[in-house]
Amino acid sequence: MIIGRALLTIALLSTLFGPIGADWNDTHVFNPAWPPHARFHSVVGLFVTIGFSLIGLWLLWRSSTDYLTHLLVATAVPVLAWGTFFLALLVPGTGVEDYAGTLPRFIGLPLNVFVAMMFSATAVVGYVICRRAYGSEKGR
Repeated sequence: MIIGRALLTIALLSTLFGPIGADWNDTHVFNPAWPPHARFHSVVGLFVTIGFSLIGLWLLWRSSTDYLTHLLVATAVPVLAWGTFFLALLVPGTGVEDYAGTLPRFIGLPLNVFVAMMFSATAVVGYVICRRAYGSEKGR
């Protein structure tokens, strides 16, 4: 179960710190081309993600009689935070980069999309490992 929790912790920490590193700069929050209201929503989004990530870490590592619910909620945080990248792409006029081809690519994907995919998958794999380990322990 420790490997599953470690994977979930990595996904939650990436959800906590990744957006701060990517967005708390001149390309997003402090972008002079953005209207104040757009910056406002960017900061709100950052703080919501930070708050939920902290809650997810707390739920993941605290003792509980309802471990499976806490595990599911802790997993949902990074899956929802990173998974929204793919939902945003469905909205006409959105893009993962300001100018096509400006982000580094990994396996053909813009880096931010690759990272979103990897940390979503890391959370799901961590959940599956924890869930199976929990079921094995209960069966003893």
